[in-house]
Amino acid sequence: MNIFDTILIQPLVNVLVILYSLIPFHDFGIAIILLTLLIRAVLWPLQSQTMKNQKALTALQPEIKKLTAKYKNDPQKVQAMTLELYKEKEVNPLSSCLPSLIQLPLMIALYYSIIKFSAPAFINLVSKDAGIWHYLYSWVGDLGFVKTALTGTFNTHFLGFFDLSRKALVSLSPLVINKEIIFALVAAAAQYLQMRQMVPKDKKDNQSAQTLGMLSYMMPLMILYIGLIWPAALPLYWTVTTGIAYLQQWLSMREEVVELDEEAATEIAVESSEKKGKRKSKK
Repeated sequence: MNIFDTILIQPLVNVLVILYSLIPFHDFGIAIILLTLLIRAVLWPLQSQTMKNQKALTALQPEIKKLTAKYKNDPQKVQAMTLELYKEKEVNPLSSCLPSLIQLPLMIALYYSIIKFSAPAFINLVSKDAGIWHYLYSWVGDLGFVKTALTGTFNTHFLGFFDLSRKALVSLSPLVINKEIIFALVAAAAQYLQMRQMVPKDKKDNQSAQTLGMLSYMMPLMILYIGLIWPAALPLYWTVTTGIAYLQQWLSMREEVVELDEEAATEIAVESSEKKGKRKSKK
């Protein structure tokens, strides 16, 4: 194993095997769902911080545009004033990148960990020196419930009906499609809903919104293609992680609406207080 396997993939494989062994009937699909939920729970605070930073940067864009227009002939002045604005508003433009950089290796490792279980040599449990056994920590392999679960061949089925090691698209000529295509379709639909959630309603003269609008069609098509040519375990994972991302974005947007309502209520209260003060002063 290389260092990437040792540091990231091996721990995830061990967690996945433990979950698989604990689940009644040893359902691989449920183990993937539970592992994905666990990973997303760990990453939830980082992702929430990323969303907050992105919202803060977006809120400053109108002021940055004004600075760019005002000092359009002096790029250095624009840069200096922009940095001053960030400092004044206590916003770090790089802070939204750090959580993403931390998440990326872990998400890639999770992807490769799941894909490994589609290889027949990996799920063959006969040899204790190869495949899954080669990736297990000695103490995990010694657990009684793990020994009981890892006998014969690893069960890669979900709900006893879908084989997550199979590809949805077997061949194009002749066209042969497995029932596991449902995971590719659901993953693409989930990606579409999540992308559309990010697109602002007012897209007029908004380059960012137009770009997101275009991506909301391109990304699902890409996910559909990947889901067709890769084992069904991957689109199942993608559906779950995208669904959680949708929920987190919805909660973030809801929080933003509540904050706006509170600000509006405060402004109304202040205006009402000022009007009362003026009436009293007139009397």
